[in-house]
Amino acid sequence: MSFKFPKVDLSSIQQSLQQTTQQLTSSLQDNLVNLEKEVSTLNSNISPLLKRTTRSLQERFGSIDDISELPQEYKDLEKRVDNLKVFYKKVLTITQQYEIESYDYPPNLKESIHDYTKLINEKFTGLSQATTTSEAEAVLLASSKDHTPKTFAHQLAKACFNANEVLSTSEDESSSLCKALLKISEFQTRIGEERLEQDKLVITEVNDRIRNTLNGDFLNTAKLRKQVETSRLNFDTVRAEVKAVQRGDESVELPPALSKKLENAEDELVSATESAVESMKTLIKPVEGLNLLKLLMKIQLNYHKNVVSELSSLVDELDSLPLEDD
Repeated sequence: MSFKFPKVDLSSIQQSLQQTTQQLTSSLQDNLVNLEKEVSTLNSNISPLLKRTTRSLQERFGSIDDISELPQEYKDLEKRVDNLKVFYKKVLTITQQYEIESYDYPPNLKESIHDYTKLINEKFTGLSQATTTSEAEAVLLASSKDHTPKTFAHQLAKACFNANEVLSTSEDESSSLCKALLKISEFQTRIGEERLEQDKLVITEVNDRIRNTLNGDFLNTAKLRKQVETSRLNFDTVRAEVKAVQRGDESVELPPALSKKLENAEDELVSATESAVESMKTLIKPVEGLNLLKLLMKIQLNYHKNVVSELSSLVDELDSLPLEDD
């Protein structure tokens, strides 16, 4: 038994292969052309950056001393801005304490252990009374029942209130001591609330404004100063190219493209310097800093006035209580 294979059209296959090869070649050429364009664009963007970076390193290591001098006014403004930034940061470091509720009532180990033990006991009691899974979960997730702020005044008020409850079981509730404890608890609570109100005002009116200034005005000015340094490096890089062409003979005529490049670099430096100077002059005006300090002092004054008023009333009421004989 013999098999007959169909005839193969070799010319057709060859023609198809040629067309495919031509298509691949054309596509590859197009891709190469596009790649060359991208590389050219990339080089044009990277080249100035590389030149500036090289120039910066050479200046840093002292291999180049021909550095364009920025105006003295500009350098003086930079120093004042830096000093002002240090001032703001220092003030914020201190006033941030107002954001810590217990800044006038540091943690006490014995008290912390007592509070923790009390919380554990509350959890056990709650779990023993829970009848469903959801109730048990609610007990575990619940916070302590004691929400007394951790300020000195609030904690003193709580201590006096608790002492009154203990003493009133063995003494007459109308005794001068019990009355004094309740009055102190009442007045100290109000003093504690005054302190929290003071803290809130310092946080919103002082701390937040300082942060906004540091993260806003100072940051924007820093960007403009950075642009000045970039423009200065670019200008000096172009000047170095000019010197390489002239080789010490300033009478040598520069190529028009290089001459224009130098002119543009100089204009860019002048413009960047003017923008940075304007920004720094606005930033160092004393109005904002002075207003912040005045506001902080006024907030403190208002708080201390209210505390004096509360304490004066408290002492008067305590003095009016009769002294009981043993």
